Amino acid sequence: MNKVKTIIEDVKKEKSRTDKIFKGVTFEVRAEQVIMFFNYNEIIDTVNEDQNYVKHNHDPEFIDMQQLTELKSEFKELNIPYHERRDDFM
Repeated sequence: MNKVKTIIEDVKKEKSRTDKIFKGVTFEVRAEQVIMFFNYNEIIDTVNEDQNYVKHNHDPEFIDMQQLTELKSEFKELNIPYHERRDDFM
C-alpha cells in the first residue's frame, strides 16, 4: 500500500477513536518537505480515568509535495478538515 493510502486509513482510524476527538490535520510546508500533524480536542477525565495516563496521539507524518496534493484532494472528498502552514522556519 502506498504512503498516501496508508495515511488516509490512519486518519479514518483516528477519526473513529472514542478516547480522543479528532479535529483534523495540519500541514507544515517547509522547502521540499511537509510535516503532517494530527490535531485533537484534548479531553482528560481526571475523575473517572487515570489522570497520569493520557492516550498517545498519532505520530507526525513526513511527506513530499506530491503527496500533499494527493492528501488534500482526498481530505476534501472525505470532508476532513485540514490547515496548511507555510511559515518560515529557521
